[in-house]
Amino acid sequence: MTRAVIGSQETAFTLIEVVITVMVFAIAMGMLIPFVVSLRGSANPVLMQQAVALAQEKVEQIIADRHDTATPRGFVYATDVGNYPAENPIAGFPSFTRSVAIACVTTANLNAAGTAPNPSCALRDARTDHARVTVTVTHALTGDVTAVSLLSNY
Repeated sequence: MTRAVIGSQETAFTLIEVVITVMVFAIAMGMLIPFVVSLRGSANPVLMQQAVALAQEKVEQIIADRHDTATPRGFVYATDVGNYPAENPIAGFPSFTRSVAIACVTTANLNAAGTAPNPSCALRDARTDHARVTVTVTHALTGDVTAVSLLSNY
């Protein structure tokens, strides 16, 4: 304890003042520590947003290829996974990778990829077939970001 003599009066901190000061400091630290810890991963939202944009960009490219009626584009081109090779790394984004998976599904079951009676992505028997397009973008810090779309052969 520090005592200061001012004039003829002595001043000092009382036990209650010390306890209140320590409690206020503890409460402030209790709120500050989680904030500081959360700053460690503050780049993750930016990376996540970038990964989502990269996945969306590829899905939009595939949809544009599907709607492009000029040769050789169209539904058949857009459902050929060979036209969309894996990018490891993505040009201009060296820490991201991107892959495309295309599964042909039937009108009856949009989740059953490649099952009978209609496993191809071709229009047969006056039925409209569909392709489920899955684009996966990967980054070491954010993990996988997946965008899924459904293409129709109408």
